Amino acid sequence: MNKIYKSVWCEATGTWVATSETARGKTKRGTSRKQALAQAVLAGAVLLGGVSGAYAGNADIYFDATSLVPAGDHDASASQPGAIAAGANAVASGTGSSAFGYGANATVNGASAFGYMAEAKAKAAFAAGGGALVDTGAEYSTAVGNISTVRGINSTSIGAFSEVDGANSVAIGYKATATSDNSIALGNMADASADGSVALGQGSIADRTKTVSVGASGAERQITNVAAGTEATDAVNLSQLNAAAANASRYFKAGGANDGSDDATANGDHSVAIGAYANASGYASFAAGTSSWAQGDSSTAVGTLATAAGDGSTALGYKANAVAVNSVALGQGSVADRANTVSVGASGAERQITNVAAGTEATDAVNLSQLNAAAADASRYFKAGGANDGSDDATANGDHSVAIGAYANASGYASFAAGTSSWAQGDNSTAVGTLATAAGDNSTALGYQANASSANSVALGNGSIADRINTVSVGSAGAERQITNVAAGTADTDAVNVAQLKEVTSQTDAKLDGAVMYDKNADGSVNKNSVTLGGDASSGGTIIHNVADGVDSTDAVNVGQLNTAIGNAVQNITVNPNVPFFSADGNVGTEGAQASGTHSVAVGANANATGTNAIAMGANSVASGNNATALGAAANASADNSVALGQGSVADRASTVSVGAAGQERQITNVAAGVQGTDAVNVNQLQQSMSGAVGQANSYTDDQIRSARRDAYGGTATALAAAGLPQAVLPGHGMVAMAGGTYGGQSAIAIGVSQLSETGKWVYKVQGTSDSRGQFGASIGAGMHW
Repeated sequence: MNKIYKSVWCEATGTWVATSETARGKTKRGTSRKQALAQAVLAGAVLLGGVSGAYAGNADIYFDATSLVPAGDHDASASQPGAIAAGANAVASGTGSSAFGYGANATVNGASAFGYMAEAKAKAAFAAGGGALVDTGAEYSTAVGNISTVRGINSTSIGAFSEVDGANSVAIGYKATATSDNSIALGNMADASADGSVALGQGSIADRTKTVSVGASGAERQITNVAAGTEATDAVNLSQLNAAAANASRYFKAGGANDGSDDATANGDHSVAIGAYANASGYASFAAGTSSWAQGDSSTAVGTLATAAGDGSTALGYKANAVAVNSVALGQGSVADRANTVSVGASGAERQITNVAAGTEATDAVNLSQLNAAAADASRYFKAGGANDGSDDATANGDHSVAIGAYANASGYASFAAGTSSWAQGDNSTAVGTLATAAGDNSTALGYQANASSANSVALGNGSIADRINTVSVGSAGAERQITNVAAGTADTDAVNVAQLKEVTSQTDAKLDGAVMYDKNADGSVNKNSVTLGGDASSGGTIIHNVADGVDSTDAVNVGQLNTAIGNAVQNITVNPNVPFFSADGNVGTEGAQASGTHSVAVGANANATGTNAIAMGANSVASGNNATALGAAANASADNSVALGQGSVADRASTVSVGAAGQERQITNVAAGVQGTDAVNVNQLQQSMSGAVGQANSYTDDQIRSARRDAYGGTATALAAAGLPQAVLPGHGMVAMAGGTYGGQSAIAIGVSQLSETGKWVYKVQGTSDSRGQFGASIGAGMHW
């Protein structure tokens, strides 16, 4: 590891360069000849002593900043690739970690510690402030402030002495504490100690699950300026409460014997019973009406002889009966005997539901007019050709699978096949396009005859083949494609374009800190056949940005084009028995696709498209960003204009394309050589560029060392010439002398004048030198005998 103690001005390059602690450099061009000579000699001594401390010949390069004390136990340490440590005793021992400040400690991959004795001991943790601590296991957490502490995953602590022990929790304020999961403490000394609790304000205590506290026992607070509640779960203000109490006797009447013989009974905790013989026996139940009975917990029975026996059930009407859990019986004699259903009649006594407004949300009921319109529009927005006689029906045999198109086959679990003879064979696989095949688990094939045969592979484009696990292919052997209009990568696993590659090459003359190195073999030797782009596994994979609209058949398309194409293909798809080329598997009641964003499209079990113009295709896929596209089982595109390709891929940065997720990155294979500044480059291009860059850097370094060596040899020859000058030895006489010197192929001359006093007691001497490197020197001296 390099120890960098200072920077020295290099007149030859016009830059400041890092050297060992003994090296010196010129400060001004006006330095005297005497100083120039001394500096030259000193530089030669340094170079002869070795300059390896300022140059690292291995593949990994680190930076350790030490304190202003002697080297030793106070040195900073950055021991892993991509790590940075600055400050006495600072330690950055995780890949991609950062430690800044005295005793700062970042021990895990992606961790950052800033401040005196700050410690970040968990993956992707951030600790800032004196004594700030993100403890072991508290991954993705943040502690900001002196002595702030976080011990729970995905949590945040901000403020001096603030502390978070729960997962997914937040504490903000001096000594604020959030000790339970999903809790929030906001304010000085606020304390949220129960799961899901919120403490708001100085000294507030929230010690009950899922409650919000604005004070503490004996220190309660009012909540002022409360608007009148409008929904059932809204808070009400005092004005609303007073009005309700005043009107209770005006609008509520109940008749009966009024002698105690037919009293209502509310035996269940928090239950209410209204009417003669009304009985609310379930927890939090409600019974209203003569002989009504709310038996189940949280049940409601309204009407004479109405019965709500199931937990969470509702019976409304004379003799209405809701016997199943979460069931609803509406109307006289209606029976709801299946869980999670609404009944408006009984067997043999069915009813129509009239005056139903047109549904607007995915889970709304539709009226006959909407149903007829949907059936009529199905052929307008969805087309599929075939025999239409059952001989070429789509098949979705896999659980939660979807198949669209003649002979389309989705046989894998949660698979998706769209296109004539498309086949999604692997679990969580996606095949889109005629004869497209996704055989590997979690694989994606997009395009005519695209084939993704390996697990977690992605094949993009006509004839593309992805036959290696965790790779993305945009072509095949002998039919490679370029990826054009690639934005400059910003994260460790982003793809780089040709412009970035050229910039790296041009800067290698100055420094090699940012160079991409060859991979190493198991024995530690350099493997010149392999180069891996990117940093640690937590950075999220390689992303291709700013892809312009493709115009030719061989151009790459961007997310906007893909969204438009997919949206036009599957917009307004509905279940229609007359269209045999669409087939989907899943629980219709609980796993329906939802497209709630404007002009959004969702296809597959539990697929969810909430962003404007968003597209989610595949089981459990989510497209929540505007203009986002998620393609593949469990793919997630949460950022605007983002694209997630392949099973489990995550695109959480705006205007990016992700082909994997943190810890599950994929390669992009069959990438043709880039030619434009924003094109992606392949490994061959990268290796060729780096080979030339390293050769240039080595040549430059060798030239500088040879030049410095010749300067040093010239200084040595000068010293020899000066030492060889004779000196006057007769009292009262002077001497003019000349001498020469040579060393290491360099030469120098020295001219001197000396004088001995009349008494022979004093000696005076002046001399000047010049060497073959064009350097001049002079000295003057006096001596006394006694």
